[in-house]
Amino acid sequence: MTVQRFLILIHCLVLMNGTFLFAAEKELTPSFEEKGQLLFFQTDNGSTYSIDWGSNGTFFFKENEKPLLNYHFGAVRLPEEVEIHHFGVGPTVYDGAYFSDGSAFGGERSDYIQPLFGFCGEILTDDFPQDHPHHRGCWLSFCEVRWNEKLGDLWAVCKIRAYPKKITQIKSVRDFESGKNAMQIEVVNVWRYDDDPTEIVEETVTIEVSSTSGEEGQKSRTIDVSAKLKALVEGVSIAGRQKVDYGGYSGMAVRMNPQATDFSIRVVHPKPDQWNGVENSMAERISDPDRFGNASWIAIYGKYPCSTFNEKAKENSNENNQPDNEATNLSQTADTTDSSKGDFTTLGMFESVNNPLYPNQFRYYSSRNIMIAFPGFSTLALPKDETVLFQTRFWLRQGKTTLDEEKQAWDEYQESISQRKF
Repeated sequence: MTVQRFLILIHCLVLMNGTFLFAAEKELTPSFEEKGQLLFFQTDNGSTYSIDWGSNGTFFFKENEKPLLNYHFGAVRLPEEVEIHHFGVGPTVYDGAYFSDGSAFGGERSDYIQPLFGFCGEILTDDFPQDHPHHRGCWLSFCEVRWNEKLGDLWAVCKIRAYPKKITQIKSVRDFESGKNAMQIEVVNVWRYDDDPTEIVEETVTIEVSSTSGEEGQKSRTIDVSAKLKALVEGVSIAGRQKVDYGGYSGMAVRMNPQATDFSIRVVHPKPDQWNGVENSMAERISDPDRFGNASWIAIYGKYPCSTFNEKAKENSNENNQPDNEATNLSQTADTTDSSKGDFTTLGMFESVNNPLYPNQFRYYSSRNIMIAFPGFSTLALPKDETVLFQTRFWLRQGKTTLDEEKQAWDEYQESISQRKF
């Protein structure tokens, strides 16, 4: 299906509450050879919002022509400058935590956000880092994906991968009363093992990006990511990295830009486990249920180079002024301004209280890989044709936020979840 045909299927509605809605009227199969604009609207104050479609299946979210984030629905290839990694070789195929058969990992992948941009176009996240080439922007994955006797590592992109299936929705919602706007896509990915064409899990991903609000110095916006996992066969389960870090890592993760200065994080959790972190100096750990109840969040602080995207985009843009989706590790290659001259940007990570196993534990490392470690040490069965829903909000805010500001943002997210229907 070409983009031209896709655009014909977009229609608009004005709802009873004054909300203006653009939506696709049926499921669509995208073309990965086409480029174009899928959605555009302009508000009364002149602000513009758009979702562009790039070759190889990338969604480009923009506000006033400035990038907000890219979501890679199609495959992103391993850059030439990044060497593929291999697991070690041992007496067994799997040692209980990692493959030990020499398998390659961290190559071609899809189904992730990269880059996530700040308020002046700065790149907040990284992709294909040399130390962990499987780390990728903002992504949801699991170190163990089992189907009966088969095992794959979706986190490391080893023996299993997510593949794009279809686009089910593109819409823009404008609330005339509050003045808030948002753009939303819904897509379906399927998981398949490298040696078997069977689709074992259907993953429906919804990404909603809000408009920027607030005065200069206190601007904010949100990115809500919802993943619905439905097993298509019997005998599927997911788990985090076993025998590592008291249940180890998995779930919703970010890999932050290595060029950020004054980098630190704060983690708030009502019931932290015995893992103390490998870089205690990087993290402030708070557990105060009397003050924060069951609230659980991560706040990531740093000063990021502000000119990264604009300069690189000029060099690598295509005819629609969209960078090729292979060039996702721009934070390592672009000429940038001195980040120490800028102010802080805060990235908050909130999970819904309705998520399975809430509150999930946190893991964070000196590599700047930070995550909500779902399902951690637990093995979570995915019964056939039943849905498991995992919801996360990424909250962007200018400046270095306070505990009270973070708690208020967490409260606002939970309230929005109670009113949301995915």
